[in-house]
Amino acid sequence: MKESENAEPTQRAVERLPFQAMVTYRLDGQEYGNLAADVSENGIFIRTFLPPPVGTRLELTVRLPTEMGGFQVEIEGVVVRVVEDPDPRQNGMGVQFTAIHATDAGAVRAMVARIFRFDVLRRSQPATMDEEPTLPGAPRR
Repeated sequence: MKESENAEPTQRAVERLPFQAMVTYRLDGQEYGNLAADVSENGIFIRTFLPPPVGTRLELTVRLPTEMGGFQVEIEGVVVRVVEDPDPRQNGMGVQFTAIHATDAGAVRAMVARIFRFDVLRRSQPATMDEEPTLPGAPRR
């Protein structure tokens, strides 16, 4: 796997959570739609076969799934990481949020909070014989 990074730290300041939602982004007058793979308060990873290069500025529309509220958020961001894998289904880009429209800033925090709650509920399902349920950020045994 080949990754291009823009001095992204190895330790993240905020936790990323798995997140599947449609993200539309605008680049050079064209509109593209792809699925997100994970999200945090500061950014999002979007699966795409042909990610633009690191440093590319994008306008994003993130649509939260219906079961998580169904609203959408308008965000500006910059590509800070590109993943080009031999398996093209793993390709994508990490986008750092640079501007969130004033009416949507709280929506992003609410979106991440809902995803976190949704993830905690998903993880708290009964464990199989081989695993224990864990909360995000909790040490694994």
